[in-house]
Amino acid sequence: MYIHIGDREVISDKKCLGIFNASSLKMSPENSWITGSLGPLVKTVALLEDNTVLGSRVSPFTVIKRTSLNNEKDLVWRRK
Repeated sequence: MYIHIGDREVISDKKCLGIFNASSLKMSPENSWITGSLGPLVKTVALLEDNTVLGSRVSPFTVIKRTSLNNEKDLVWRRK
């Protein structure tokens, strides 16, 4: 199955390690290897198994809804 993350980017769900909120990743300096190449409008970060980092302007919650994960226990949602 494939996931459309926005900006004409489609990724394989088998090669995707995670879909993350970019603003959450930017809070920690340890994530600078991921967020260093992201533009200011990026909202979603997709990390692939070959350490490829893709950014998108689409909300991460919208991208996650586009996946084939139908079981709630497979998802981790955290909000303060």
